[in-house]
Amino acid sequence: MNSLTLIARIGLVICMSLVMAFPSSAQSINYDLSSTSVLRVNLPVSQAVTVVVSEQVGKIVSADPKIAEAQPITDRSLYLVARSFGTTTVNLFTAEGAPVGLLAVEVSADVRDMAHSIRAAVPNSKVKVSSVNGRIHLSGSVADEVAMQKVLAIVEQYGSPSIVNTLTISGGRQVNLEVRILEAQRDAGKQLGIQWGGSVGGVTTTIGSTGISSPTNDAKSFSSFVTSILSGISGVSLNATINALESKQLVRTLAEPNLTTLSGVNASFLAGGQVPIRIRSEDGNTTLEYRDFGVRLVFTPVVLDEGRIQIKLAPEVSSIGAFTANGDPIFNTRNLDATVELRDGQSFSVAGLIQNKSNFSQEQLPWIGDVPVLGSLFKSSGYKKHDTELVVIVTPRLVQPAVPGQVLASPIEDSVPANDFEFFALGQLEVTPKMIKGFRRGAGVVGAYGYMMKLDG
Repeated sequence: MNSLTLIARIGLVICMSLVMAFPSSAQSINYDLSSTSVLRVNLPVSQAVTVVVSEQVGKIVSADPKIAEAQPITDRSLYLVARSFGTTTVNLFTAEGAPVGLLAVEVSADVRDMAHSIRAAVPNSKVKVSSVNGRIHLSGSVADEVAMQKVLAIVEQYGSPSIVNTLTISGGRQVNLEVRILEAQRDAGKQLGIQWGGSVGGVTTTIGSTGISSPTNDAKSFSSFVTSILSGISGVSLNATINALESKQLVRTLAEPNLTTLSGVNASFLAGGQVPIRIRSEDGNTTLEYRDFGVRLVFTPVVLDEGRIQIKLAPEVSSIGAFTANGDPIFNTRNLDATVELRDGQSFSVAGLIQNKSNFSQEQLPWIGDVPVLGSLFKSSGYKKHDTELVVIVTPRLVQPAVPGQVLASPIEDSVPANDFEFFALGQLEVTPKMIKGFRRGAGVVGAYGYMMKLDG
């Protein structure tokens, strides 16, 4: 065999390999029966290719026409159609029935188009797509779990019955979430009116409210006063007192959980406690179940492209508001479920839940209190107002772990216990390195300080 013949055969093998690897881009495949005993053909499902045979073929038989159907065109060509996923063989026979060739057909999804779609959707990934016995084989690596889900979602659209997933996650990003949960409660109350009091024939009575609560006692005093008047008892002595009251109260409950977790992994936080609750079953037995209360936070961060961070946030603020007649607690719960998208260091307020409750009361003498201008002297008005607002502010940050050998600071490292002089003379329980440095330098001291030595010369 000369060198030219060898080069020609090598070129033929290379060409055959390219055709077998990418049959969808070729209109036909050449099958040389003298040099190739088994021709392997990879076809995407629902696609077809023409196979041109070097010799005459008398009969063509497909082992499984449901996977690949072979139809003769001429005595030297056939039309191969991919019907469904899987592998099969197509046997070629002469007119006398002698076997002359074999096509090993594998029908799978269009791996070339699939790989192109994956590169377009997840450009930073290194995913390799191949076909194994009609199944899609995924290999390589992706950046995080989100990229993994995108790749799998794309592959599922091609309808492959089975996916062999050997993808690895190269390394997830860590997200630190700073959360401020602020609950502001404001109570306000006002009262304005005139309270009449005095004695009627030795009977002391009071008309008018001294508060905003219940008018029951005032009603009894008014009835006693009217009864004394109607009985004709003389010696009526009255005095009037103006009641004016305004009260305001502001209470803030603030929690600042600070959590760090991997991208795509849940993290939770609870600052509160547990309360036992009695649960009665159908058979009459009573069991105890414990319920959490306080400030709870559950969040899932997902790091997207270009440094964007998607956060699914579910905070909850609960407290014990009252108790049932059996002593079981009644919870006041405020929660929300939100998804926001921020960049590193940005902040966002995800909730402003406002609850308003107002009580208004007015007490007056019948008929007289309805008289314009003058009736104001015989009525007392008051109201109570309770406002509650819940605000959640989130700030995500991309963080990196400390390098080996780096010592992380702790809160107790900034101060040390004071010595006897610092405790008794300066009144300091703890001192910081800055304070100690100031003591040594005489900070705030006027005049000479330190040790003074006199040497006789």
